[in-house]
Order: sequence, then C-alpha cells, then structure tokens
Amino acid sequence: MSIESGDNLELLKAVLTMAAVDGRITGRERGLIRALAGRAGVGKASISAMIEIAQDDESARERLFQRAVADPERAMQLLVATANLDGKITDEERSLLVDISFALGVSSERFNEIFKAGIAASKKPGA
Repeated sequence: MSIESGDNLELLKAVLTMAAVDGRITGRERGLIRALAGRAGVGKASISAMIEIAQDDESARERLFQRAVADPERAMQLLVATANLDGKITDEERSLLVDISFALGVSSERFNEIFKAGIAASKKPGA
C-alpha cells in the first residue's frame, strides 16, 4: 500500500502518539519517528518539540488521533509495529490500538490480521 504525501504527517503524528502512550519514547522509537518526520518534511526542531509534547501531554496525544488517515489499514500496521518496537505491547497500548482501529473503521477480524503483520514487521532488521 502506498501512502500519499499528506498522509505522511498524519502517520507521523499517530506513530509519535503510539510511541509515547507509555510515557516514554525509546531510542528505537525516536529513530522511526525521525525517519517518518523526514518523509513528511518535518524539521529536526519541529519533531523534537512534537516528541516532547506527545511524551508529556496526554490531551495532546488524544487530539493527534482525532483525524483519520487515508489508508487506515496501513496506518494500523505501522502503529502496531511502532507499539512493539520496545519489545512488548502493553495492555494500555493494545487497548489504544483497538480503539484507533474501531475509530478508523477497521473490523476486529481485519485488526487481528493487521496486528500480526505489524508484530512481524517490527521484528524485521532495520525496523
């Protein structure tokens, strides 16, 4: 699935929020966020500020997810992969993923398939 240019920023925000849901963003998660920021055309100072806000402001994290992306299944796979970058998906992260998939209109059956693909993607070298 290809992601359009405008979707890159929405995906960046979603990934940033997912990475920060547990209150901290690991070095590996930061690397992915910075790579997505480059694709979205977001500068280093801006992404640093976004990371700080996402990590420290729960209401800001919630607002980031209020806008849907053009390709919800691709977004969900990327979110699952991001959630698993630190080696585990917490109950809180899983619950948030389920809520996001519901909000994006992804069926529970399809979510389970996407979840498995996202876990596999997060384990690939260079992920």
